[in-house]
Amino acid sequence: MPVETKPAWPDHFRYIDSIGPEGVTIVCRRYVVIRESEHCYWLVPEGSESYAMARQEATGKVWGNSKRVSKNSWRRFAYPGKEEALSSYKARKRHQLSHAELALERAKAALADIKDMEAINDQHVCAGGDYIKQLNWVDC
Repeated sequence: MPVETKPAWPDHFRYIDSIGPEGVTIVCRRYVVIRESEHCYWLVPEGSESYAMARQEATGKVWGNSKRVSKNSWRRFAYPGKEEALSSYKARKRHQLSHAELALERAKAALADIKDMEAINDQHVCAGGDYIKQLNWVDC
């Protein structure tokens, strides 16, 4: 009986971080391709591929915890190269920082404006700080 060989699909990578007493830890996670189509790969975390492949063979369905990743999209869950994955991680962190800055400035503006108020009737417009005023506001 001939031995079946698995196609040489590229492993994919995604950087993630976590926080703990020692600080922020950045980890590169490896994902293994379990299925391929013309436009996509289906990925599972390294170590889960045996279970995912067995389930796929038994049921004919892709494991529900797999991630579908486009081969050509500029924005993906994971990338075949660590350089692309690191670039994506940096972009996600910049986006996260911009959201955090806006949330912080919004809270500061609201608290500063209502610090001496006892109640708000239906609506109150806060002046907002410089950060909020300098956002790219356009008429909708």
